[in-house]
Amino acid sequence: MKILLLFTIIYSLFPLLFYWIIKRNLTLEIKPILPFVILSFVGGIYEFVFTFLLRINSVPWFYTYDFLSFFTIQYFFYIILGKERKQWFRVSSLLYFLLFIYLVFSHTMEKYMNNLSYLVSFLTLLILIYALIWFKRVFMEVSLQSLSDSPTFYFVSGFLFYYTGVLVLFLFADAIYKNERPNFQYYWLINLFFNIFHKTLLILGMWKARKEIVN
Repeated sequence: MKILLLFTIIYSLFPLLFYWIIKRNLTLEIKPILPFVILSFVGGIYEFVFTFLLRINSVPWFYTYDFLSFFTIQYFFYIILGKERKQWFRVSSLLYFLLFIYLVFSHTMEKYMNNLSYLVSFLTLLILIYALIWFKRVFMEVSLQSLSDSPTFYFVSGFLFYYTGVLVLFLFADAIYKNERPNFQYYWLINLFFNIFHKTLLILGMWKARKEIVN
């Protein structure tokens, strides 16, 4: 379990490292996802040093990471949806901010798992809405021959698969921890699997964002 956890943490560094290697050959389609990729890298470094090695309390960091994740994802969808629906993005951001402040100030260790589930549920709902809008728009366009050629398709799919995949786990995490504490780490493998899958889709998306070289 520790080996898989360490692998997941280190693997979260790969998307930004991959970006640095091929950034000269990337199109502007990479721009909307870049803040999230940077955050994943910073998160990986923090978790490796402070959580895995030094074993410092990670609760403040997880709250911080969730907060920053929300706004990097909001930025991503805001850009790919053509900067439309500004009012929607403002209202959803405000609602998340108010929810986050309330949960942080009412935080206790007993409520921690439930608090995370509320934040993940809110973000998952938004991602589902944004993804449906994006897919509808793409299918109405005639210029894109195949979704597999679109870097944004991999980025959207990554968010969609990860957050819908772990939603049930987060919703029941508190009950699982209280009733199945010795086996909780095995349930958490679901999160690690979807995390690895998400980062793989990020890398695939960046690979698809390479500029075509004309001979």
